[in-house]
Amino acid sequence: MAPLLTDKDGVSIIIQSREHLPPHIHVSYGDDEALVDIRTGKMFKGSIPAKKLKLVQAWLVEKQNREVVEENFYELNPALRPKPTKKDKRKGGK
Repeated sequence: MAPLLTDKDGVSIIIQSREHLPPHIHVSYGDDEALVDIRTGKMFKGSIPAKKLKLVQAWLVEKQNREVVEENFYELNPALRPKPTKKDKRKGGK
């Protein structure tokens, strides 16, 4: 079972393992389902009502949710995590 991140106003937001890029969340509302890019908030597959997509986009920008959700995506899908560059290592990146 995929981790449920939140359930707001009937909209369920989950992250799944064994996934693909770009880093994304699965959003469902009733019979509608969509994939939403974590970084941009844009829906790139499926469909949900525009009002519910706006709710998801607002949730992503609340309280650093975007950063936490992206980290969760990579924890569930470690092979997809970008490799640090030499520049990142000089700046103290992971």
